[in-house]
Amino acid sequence: MNRVITWALLAALASLAWFSAHLAATRAYQVDECQNIYMASILAAGQEKTFYTDASGFTIPLSWLVNGTARSADRFASARFLMLGIFWLNLGLIALCTGEKLVSRRGLIALFAAATLAPLWDFGFEIRHDNVLLTGLLLIWCVLRVRPNGLQSYFIAGAVALGLQFVASKAFAYTAPLSLAFLVFPPAAHQAPRWKLTLAWIGGAVATFLLARLAYGALGLWDVYLTDVRGFSDVSTHAQRFAPWATLGRLPSQIPFLLALIAGGLVALIAKLRRRAAAALSWDGNLPEALLFLGAIGVLFVNPTPFPYNLLLLVPFGSLFAFRYAVELAKALRELPAVLPLAGAILIFAHLVPFWTAARRHLSYTNARQESLMFAAENLTDPQKDRVYDAMGMVPTRPSIGFRWFLHSLNIQSFIKGPGPRVRDMLAERPAAVFIPSYRTDWLPEEDHDFLRQRYVAMLEDFWVLGKVLPVGGGTFEIFHPGRYRISTLQASRIQGTFTINFREPSTAEDKGKVDCTLDGKPSSAEVVEMTRGQHRIEAATNCQPAVVWVGPRGDRVHRLDRSEPRR
Repeated sequence: MNRVITWALLAALASLAWFSAHLAATRAYQVDECQNIYMASILAAGQEKTFYTDASGFTIPLSWLVNGTARSADRFASARFLMLGIFWLNLGLIALCTGEKLVSRRGLIALFAAATLAPLWDFGFEIRHDNVLLTGLLLIWCVLRVRPNGLQSYFIAGAVALGLQFVASKAFAYTAPLSLAFLVFPPAAHQAPRWKLTLAWIGGAVATFLLARLAYGALGLWDVYLTDVRGFSDVSTHAQRFAPWATLGRLPSQIPFLLALIAGGLVALIAKLRRRAAAALSWDGNLPEALLFLGAIGVLFVNPTPFPYNLLLLVPFGSLFAFRYAVELAKALRELPAVLPLAGAILIFAHLVPFWTAARRHLSYTNARQESLMFAAENLTDPQKDRVYDAMGMVPTRPSIGFRWFLHSLNIQSFIKGPGPRVRDMLAERPAAVFIPSYRTDWLPEEDHDFLRQRYVAMLEDFWVLGKVLPVGGGTFEIFHPGRYRISTLQASRIQGTFTINFREPSTAEDKGKVDCTLDGKPSSAEVVEMTRGQHRIEAATNCQPAVVWVGPRGDRVHRLDRSEPRR
């Protein structure tokens, strides 16, 4: 039976590994991922003074990864698979932090339990610094709590704790109390005086700081990093706070069995503390894991903006406490063999079924449409001459419209009520050839939306290009960005509303879309015309309504795009 269980666990883990790789390649990109890749691309191009970026210890390695990659989709794919490796590294560290050996059967059970934590599948392989922060916190816990080795462990912990400050600004909220607990109450297993352990921790922290300072200085990014830290501090101070209830509300449907174990373990721990507090207040039981979990909850409540991805820094610590309590329960169940089938059924329907229900929904949210928009934006623009604006950085191979290129819930008020510049001002100064709307651009004031409607035409709800629909018979229009434009009838322009969802190209209607007209007083029958910036005039037949649409440096029209539901 033990051999069967071992092989079943290995098969299940292999299946989960394949499933995670599939999702890493195909799941939709979250907006924070786009921002991180775009910031990394800015660093790779040496444009950190032209566009706002985050020069953190997370973004800089990403910049090395994306450097030299010509396609946006390739940058996202390579970064996703890097994060997939960190995802499985974190799962392995969670299993190690239970105190089990990975090569044992119980170690495989611990790894399988970690690999079926649904919240980790929501955010665990996304391109975000929280995953690297989780790696560091688990490593600190592993070397100090699970694999104690005296001065060496404390040196590593100090080095990692300081290094995490360069990964995420919120790292201090986790590393400070964790480090303080181990410095004030060092586990006896380290077998060294407290002052020596403290010096070892400080030595590791100083070594990391010196290395980081030298690295930032060599890259010329130290001033950028300090500016980022000050900016983040100002934004977080003035950010609109909200409670974490909505974030915590995701957990009962995703990890009900884990929550039950945590609740049961806390009740049992409280009872133990009441019976024999002196024995329970030590590193030998599961009190440290309980305090680690409760501390993570405290940080979540202190966080002014506890978005759901912060569950990455809560659920793993709860699982460590739950696993230790489950081991105690398993010992008790051995004396009640009749209860084992019931326990197995509860495990399946209260943990595995909710996990699969939560994880498989990601299959319905693919990045196919996003990659279609990336390819279309790149095909319609020159990487040196043309700009793309989407407020989040989904096309990192193209420059945006200004230093403040991204919108966020933390900074949106500065674009609405602040001193500026407004988005319309940046677009007026540096027109983007392609505009990709999203829920974030929906936040912009009506004046910005009016500006966009005057200068762009919607090929899809979420893909606009420079252009103009003229009155019947033609009229005067202005070109704000020089380049190649297609002149056709409105019906053949491929502007949204002029085609059916299943049209085939080339269609007969599009072949007849050529307009015989005069352009700036000269006869013109060309479909694609190079236009300069400024006023132009088209005069056509009285029964013809012309449309002018940007087609970029190479093409002759905006080719077919993914027409799936954009808001999905």
